Amino acid sequence: MEIQPEPVQKGNKFLMELGDLITGALLPFIVMLIFGSTITMFAGMSDVAVQLTACIGGNVLIAAAYVIFGTKNGSVAYRKLYVNQTKRALNSSELKVVYGTGEYAFWKGIVIPLISCVPYLIFQIINIAAPNSVCRFMLMYAFGWAYYPFTLAGLHEALGIVMIAVPIIVHAAGYFVGMKKEEKLQAQLEATNAEEKAKKKKRK
Repeated sequence: MEIQPEPVQKGNKFLMELGDLITGALLPFIVMLIFGSTITMFAGMSDVAVQLTACIGGNVLIAAAYVIFGTKNGSVAYRKLYVNQTKRALNSSELKVVYGTGEYAFWKGIVIPLISCVPYLIFQIINIAAPNSVCRFMLMYAFGWAYYPFTLAGLHEALGIVMIAVPIIVHAAGYFVGMKKEEKLQAQLEATNAEEKAKKKKRK
């Protein structure tokens, strides 16, 4: 019989899961800032070829990084699910096990990259409602990956919001792929363990 959380503890489930999601989004966010700043270094030049290379190349690198992070996050999340299921079968009272914190769920593959984009969304929305130099500076020098593709095309910078679809989609895809890889790995390990047990029985 699985151990159910006490009613007074249910509020902790959300906070624990949120903390795990934020942790998963932290490294992608840092990489996003690094590549965003790199894009800014070249996208502001007058040479169109350099601008295009910076915008396209920078966003391709960000997408590739998010695929890698997504694959890793998906793999780790499925492994937690697999391990926690075993612990729950043994009636573990550990809260993270009981609540299933950090376990695989496809929606998390979408929420994690969305969380990493929240700082950009905050600055962009504020700048749309009340244009100011602080937000503009942050958009240009921290979030160039979303700011420059549309502004260089002569379009309103607010359209940059659609750029968050890139990290969300590729991370979600990587998250699913990572899960499938880990699922296959765990199945192989189970098969190997079953074979070893069968061999030991025969020897006896």
